[in-house]
Amino acid sequence: MTIDHAAARAALLADEALYATLPLDGKALLALALSVLDAAPAPVAVKIAIAGRTIVEIAEDGTAGDNSHFLDLKLATVLGCGHSSLWWHHHLRATGRTLKDVDWADPFRVVDMGGGMPLFAGGRVIGGVAVSGLAHEDDHAVLMTAARAVLGQTTG
Repeated sequence: MTIDHAAARAALLADEALYATLPLDGKALLALALSVLDAAPAPVAVKIAIAGRTIVEIAEDGTAGDNSHFLDLKLATVLGCGHSSLWWHHHLRATGRTLKDVDWADPFRVVDMGGGMPLFAGGRVIGGVAVSGLAHEDDHAVLMTAARAVLGQTTG
């Protein structure tokens, strides 16, 4: 099966737009982290950081130290590219590049996989949320399910 990476990248902008509507207060972000845990079909780790400060980090039983490491890599990717880490994954493939081809993308400090999503204030990326523990596309899907649940709780 051939993936249209440019189309996938474009479709992910709608996911980012949903994340741009999330409230950023502590209770809402804690609810987001807990919603990630609820949405995941297996143990995961989740981390939310804003302005270089960890707001919440939770690792369920069944996760490992590597999961925590991948949380940091996914958050660094989001902050570096200004998009979701899955957007970055598809962007690299759509442009025929790898992490080694991008000046800011040290392959030891960022990743080419989904599971990280930016958090926005005033249209700018100020932080992010990351999940690790599933296949990277599933990590992204869990982030989207969790955001929809939180928005349903805060608006409905």
